[in-house]
Amino acid sequence: MKTDDSVLQLIGNTPLVKLNKVTSGLKAEILVKTEYLNPTGSTKDRVALRMITDAERQGLLKPGYTIVESSTGNTGTSLSFIGTLKGYKVVIYETTPGKMGQEKKHLMMGYGAEVKTISPEEYEDLRMGVPGAEIELPGRRICLALEKKSPDVWWARQFANPSNVEAQKDTGREILEQTGGKVEAFVASIGTGGTLMGVAEVLKEKNRKTRVVGAIPPGSKKEMKPGRPYPVSDIEGGIIAEMLMKPGLIDEVVTITDEEAVKMTERLWREEGIFAGVSSGANVVAALRIAEELDRGQRVVTVMHDSGDRYLTTRHYVT
Repeated sequence: MKTDDSVLQLIGNTPLVKLNKVTSGLKAEILVKTEYLNPTGSTKDRVALRMITDAERQGLLKPGYTIVESSTGNTGTSLSFIGTLKGYKVVIYETTPGKMGQEKKHLMMGYGAEVKTISPEEYEDLRMGVPGAEIELPGRRICLALEKKSPDVWWARQFANPSNVEAQKDTGREILEQTGGKVEAFVASIGTGGTLMGVAEVLKEKNRKTRVVGAIPPGSKKEMKPGRPYPVSDIEGGIIAEMLMKPGLIDEVVTITDEEAVKMTERLWREEGIFAGVSSGANVVAALRIAEELDRGQRVVTVMHDSGDRYLTTRHYVT
């Protein structure tokens, strides 16, 4: 009998699944990396595990320390799960407005974290979608102040932590192995940028012609365009800024509306049996646009970032 010594060993190595009904009429195929099958239901389990273990190895995170982070939910949940399991106190500043924030708050509290809810007034209307890179800023200010004040506080800094990108390079390597290295295009929503950058670096190393596309909601107030600078400070920029300015890495950033993302998410649930979240629906919308330009035998790969259980009360495109 084969057993695992810890639930942490269940992180990663997620299946790659072909879409069938929502791609009807297309010559090319779309494959989805089912990251919602990770233990807490999102790809951020990879990121949280890598950030924590790297920080421990580097002596930045020690027994008795408190882990803090600003999160729209998924990274916060993963840090709550892994941090608590490893014996740390975890404090998350949850920054998604309205009922969505409350839903995610209960998930994090269930794993043992202390959760502080922040609801930025300028993002109360979720109908335009929510860009995680912007909405997390109030929580990041608090995390920065806590880190400066207390030597036993470790801020995970997901938006700028290189371990975020390194964790997602594993996702890219899995995709290469699962596809035999044949990937014409890759699509992912941009939150911190870790998934898109990590996977893109691996795929582009294998084949520079692989098209890499990022997806964002129209509610983004700051431009994300390859080759153009993105604001950088102690609380913003990080991975996104580096990714956008790296020559030849990201080919395009497209906008997906909240309505398009939600509608596709519900189709994935009902027509494909894939119970993923709204950012995953946005990814498929973008993937379909690309697939329409491709021929038979070609493929687009995208990511099912998180589980639909975060979107039962209300559904919006949150990156």
